[in-house]
Amino acid sequence: MTNSLPEPDPYQLDNLQEIGSAMGILRRRAKLSQTALGQAAGLSRMPVYRLEAGQDISLRSFLAMLQALKLQLALRPASTEPMRPADLKAAFAHLHTEDDAP
Repeated sequence: MTNSLPEPDPYQLDNLQEIGSAMGILRRRAKLSQTALGQAAGLSRMPVYRLEAGQDISLRSFLAMLQALKLQLALRPASTEPMRPADLKAAFAHLHTEDDAP
């Protein structure tokens, strides 16, 4: 039986939405519910839900989830190419509020 979940690209996780999506894929691949992952990480379900929804969580919670999934964080040099307007918009979308509209 093949696994129908897409393979997260570890070099293309540039924003919270992409990280959250990848974590959801990896959690489901491990056959864990959000509650079970939270418990394995010493957390409640809420940080798991928030991360998978593309919301900000603490670094401590994120690292605990990685450890519970038997994953590790790897860093690499950033691209030297300038960010495109769409990339900038996505990177700072979490800072947008309704009051920002012209």
